[in-house]
Order: sequence, then C-alpha cells, then structure tokens
Amino acid sequence: MELDYLVLADAAAAAEGKHYIHGGGWDTLFAATYPVVHPKMAIAVRLRVPWNATNHAHRIEVDVVDEDGNSILPNPPGPLRGEINVGRPPTIPVGADQFVPLVFDVVGLQFPQEGSYAVILRIDGLDMARYPVRLMTPPGIRQPPAQ
Repeated sequence: MELDYLVLADAAAAAEGKHYIHGGGWDTLFAATYPVVHPKMAIAVRLRVPWNATNHAHRIEVDVVDEDGNSILPNPPGPLRGEINVGRPPTIPVGADQFVPLVFDVVGLQFPQEGSYAVILRIDGLDMARYPVRLMTPPGIRQPPAQ
C-alpha cells in the first residue's frame, strides 16, 4: 500500500471515491498565546493499493508529534488507528491499482507551544508521510512574559 497524497484542511469528506476538501493545503497556524486549542483539523489521505496488496489487512495510524517526536494527541486514545482491507471488485482489470480516499478528523487538539510539529501517517508500522505544521505568533503580537 502506498500514499498518493496527504493534505491538511479545515474540513474534508470522502464519498463516492472522491475527496471534498474545504480550506485545504495549509501548513501554518497562528496563535497569540499558548497553549492553544485548534478547533478542527481534517487530514485527507489518498492511498494507492496495488493489485497484490488487495485482500490483505493493513494497519493505518495517524499521529501528530512535536519537535522531539512525542505525540501531542490526548492519551487515551492516542494516535488514530485502524485497519483497512481493500478487495478486488470484479469490474477492475487484472493488475490495476485502486485508490482509497480517507479522512481523519482531529477535534480540539492542543498545541502546547509555538514551534514545529508534524502529522505522521504510518501504514503497517512504516512512516509513509511526515507533513510539517508550524505554530507561530502573528507578526506584531508580543508573547506575555513567562511566569
């Protein structure tokens, strides 16, 4: 199984083999104070499933990590995990790849501080994507002194 693409968005849905993406393609969030809670982040993923990878269970995991590689997702439940098993419909040609659009919604995620983060997609325990996310204070805004 291979990753075709991963996009961060304000909202996304997967239906009828397609992605419907609203506010997609961002990599930077601004906040005046930290920690900050981001209300909703949609992670739109399209997987390419080669013919020989069909009819097998594959584990999928999505995580959001800080600069040190530590998950910032609430624990429990921790990283989003699941299994996917793509069959072979009788209508596809022998040897054809299939495409599977998926959406993972992360609601109320707290970013503890300004800095670099990453959304990581793992398939069968292997890192398939590392999408950078940067948290910044808007220009002209001063951070309050540390107490």
